[in-house]
Amino acid sequence: MNDSLKTIEDLFTPSTESVAGLIEEFQNEIRRGLNEDNSSIAMHPSYVSRPTGREAGEFVALDVGGSNVRATVVELAGDGMVRVRRHAAFRLSRIDGEAADLFDPIAEFIGGVLEEGRSYDLGFTFAFPTDQAAVNQGRLTKWTKEFAFRGVEGNDVAALLTQSIARKAETVTALQSVSVTALANDTVGVLATGAYSDARCDLGLIVGTGTNMAVAVDRRLVGRSLPPTVGNPDEMLFNMECGNFDGVRSIQTPYDRTLDTESDSEGQLLEKMVSGRYLGEIVRLVVTGLGSDGNGFSDWSGPNSVFRLPYGFTTEHLSDIAYDESDELAGTGMLLKRLGVGTSEPDERRLFKKICQLVAGRSARMVAMSIAATTTYIDPRLESQHVIAVDGSLFRGYPGYQLEAQAGLQEMLGNSSIEQAQVSYVRDGSGIGAAIIAAVAGAGFP
Repeated sequence: MNDSLKTIEDLFTPSTESVAGLIEEFQNEIRRGLNEDNSSIAMHPSYVSRPTGREAGEFVALDVGGSNVRATVVELAGDGMVRVRRHAAFRLSRIDGEAADLFDPIAEFIGGVLEEGRSYDLGFTFAFPTDQAAVNQGRLTKWTKEFAFRGVEGNDVAALLTQSIARKAETVTALQSVSVTALANDTVGVLATGAYSDARCDLGLIVGTGTNMAVAVDRRLVGRSLPPTVGNPDEMLFNMECGNFDGVRSIQTPYDRTLDTESDSEGQLLEKMVSGRYLGEIVRLVVTGLGSDGNGFSDWSGPNSVFRLPYGFTTEHLSDIAYDESDELAGTGMLLKRLGVGTSEPDERRLFKKICQLVAGRSARMVAMSIAATTTYIDPRLESQHVIAVDGSLFRGYPGYQLEAQAGLQEMLGNSSIEQAQVSYVRDGSGIGAAIIAAVAGAGFP
């Protein structure tokens, strides 16, 4: 098993030189995206700047980031102060069907959160690749995260939501005075939330089911003509869609290539190395691959085992294993039994945990690479302080993930990164951020 471990360690631990090459290529892709050249980092403009922190009023935020949908009524009190007045969530019953099968249940859900007789500006956070034409218009370019609703790709998702709200308003009176004022990617929402309370915040990052970043860019760095920005005319927030960064082909393992081949989502190569949707599946592919080669785990793919099923082993299971610090990983053994693995030896469990750590550790290091590349693109000498607002279940929930990412950032940027590039967790940033963007877009505050 030692030989197997050495092989897996080499595969999932990119060298310092490889990471430096990824940073350079990542920045080249940012440049191409900002110039509207062909790029795997699209750099979609959001048509809005960072908030001032002085915006005020009551707004509603809708957050569609995956199967879990959230609606939040937010009071902005100025001076960077945010109060959540009401919050609710529900889970979509399906991830495919017609457009109305997605937006009609969402509209009805929103109506259950709002007060009747009030008017609301709504900010819509939509965590899928969207090419915006204005602050409140944007068409879905492609589904990710295995979503497959028909009639949505190529169409304006804000308009589709507005149509569903109008249909449901005939029976749900609270929807009769709701206006979809702003559309934002979830990372743009996280960035807006961070910037509302801290003017140094200029990056937003999601590390959850999927992964992506947004960045505030001085318009002088943009090599294409763009309409005026709502808010500060000298900058624009860009939804990077960096989960699609294909420079990581140079460090793909055979397991990454298998996952990509068998996935229903085209591209998204960085996301498939980083996000919670895929980490458990990578581990499963490693385990089954080693088992079929006679390098351990020989009895782990029995008829009742989740290791027989694509995506049967999840990133939540990785977190459970990371918490097990016992000598023989007895807790991991009990978890494996629940997952259909009849017997497992202590040495197998130790190798298994190490595989989980290596896959999660590479994820955190790729997050650090993305931050390092983006921060030094907008500020090559790190002359200013930068706060990176981060949200997402993987970043929040996986033991030690934030520390691993911060250590990788320090390694890539040097000791100065502790002062100049600070990672800050923002809870529910994507949802609250949609309300903040609605305030910037709809109210014209000074």
